[in-house]
Amino acid sequence: MKFLVSIDGSQASEHALSKALSFAVPLKAEIVLLTVVEPLSSYVPEVMMPTGDWVGWRGLPDVELERKVLNAGQALLQNAQNTCQASHMESTTRLEIGLPRDVICKVAASEQPDLLIIGSRGLGSVERLMLGSVSDYVAHHCVSPVLIVR
Repeated sequence: MKFLVSIDGSQASEHALSKALSFAVPLKAEIVLLTVVEPLSSYVPEVMMPTGDWVGWRGLPDVELERKVLNAGQALLQNAQNTCQASHMESTTRLEIGLPRDVICKVAASEQPDLLIIGSRGLGSVERLMLGSVSDYVAHHCVSPVLIVR
């Protein structure tokens, strides 16, 4: 058996990892830990210059900031991997870049887990409508079975 667990540093994702371990330990299943880092361009909106040209993040690369964001993602994965090791479970990690909802579905299609486990932020229907929800999107678009943990 194989479990794919999406980790984002939230308390909900910690609960998702805990639930995955409760399933995986007795089954001696494989665990794949996934963290998705959003591209820097999604954090900074494009701005219009006095010339009328639109300038986005791609025009202003910050290698150091990109490195820090990737290191933070790697640290999340390392902490999750340490949690797995404390439960005597081996795990593999994947650090991907992109929009989390799309990347999680793409990785699930390539890894073909028996179950994808993801945390929920617990947003209500109004907040989900206004803000969007990664777990809601994944539940409706992923090819693998999905367990959403609160």
